[in-house]
Amino acid sequence: MAEDSSPDIAGAAATTPITDERLQQAHDYWRRKAGVRAMPGRADIEPGDIPRLLPDLMLVDVLDDGRYRYRLIGTANSDAHGFNATGRHLDEVLPGPEYRAHVLGLYDECLRSRRPVYSESVFISPRHRVTERHTKVLFLPLSDDGDRINMVMVLQVFFYMDQSTRHRHFVEGRPYKEIVHVGL
Repeated sequence: MAEDSSPDIAGAAATTPITDERLQQAHDYWRRKAGVRAMPGRADIEPGDIPRLLPDLMLVDVLDDGRYRYRLIGTANSDAHGFNATGRHLDEVLPGPEYRAHVLGLYDECLRSRRPVYSESVFISPRHRVTERHTKVLFLPLSDDGDRINMVMVLQVFFYMDQSTRHRHFVEGRPYKEIVHVGL
């Protein structure tokens, strides 16, 4: 895996595991919007600042009962998922118990650490045991009061080795393997 360099808050070069330009742009934007705070709030995020990222963007509410609900899903993610899950709880739409637990664990980690989390996974054909698709996802915590995380801004991009899997990503569960997992 190639590594990218980007400036850290003090301006020195920092190594990042993020290999997709859109996800790196989202991380840099989130850091700029946070300024000296631990994280920005939803009101700090201006869609007009990041038009190129909007198709891959999801805003996910953190509910008081510990669940997560899709508030907004960009068009590229709706297409990749095979449907638009806006307004639905994640635990209702994520496929298979293992993958569901994995994704919810990434959200939980983002909240617990109060920092961005980056993950990459590959999905494997159960019949042919070859990689069908690869996803890269960045979880960015948001807080309206500077303390309690009430939303997560998520950027997720998909790469398809087998184009036939494009529209069944969340319709039928597939074996997966996480290949990168980093708190930023």
